Amino acid sequence: MDAANRMRQYQHQAIASSSPAQLVLKLYDLGILCCRRDDRSKLRAVIAELIGSLNFEEGGEIADRLYSLYQYCLNESIDGDLTIVGEVLSGLRDAWKAGVVTRQAA
Repeated sequence: MDAANRMRQYQHQAIASSSPAQLVLKLYDLGILCCRRDDRSKLRAVIAELIGSLNFEEGGEIADRLYSLYQYCLNESIDGDLTIVGEVLSGLRDAWKAGVVTRQAA
């Protein structure tokens, strides 16, 4: 098995064994990495996944606010400042990890 196949298998297992909260954390990590690498097309795909993960029924006002932030990041990803997008995603990532992922692990 070549290195690329091993990497794909590892990534598939990492995703399959992750909780929904951990998957959102991984999306934030990937989005931040895309900002650093100036990969706007992949960044837009990540943000679209984050938008798709919102549950407006259960999330209420928080989901609405996250949607607004994600829309801002999506608009900036087209030709705006990716440093700002990275900062927004980093702040959301830290809050998500502290408020959701860490709480679920306890």
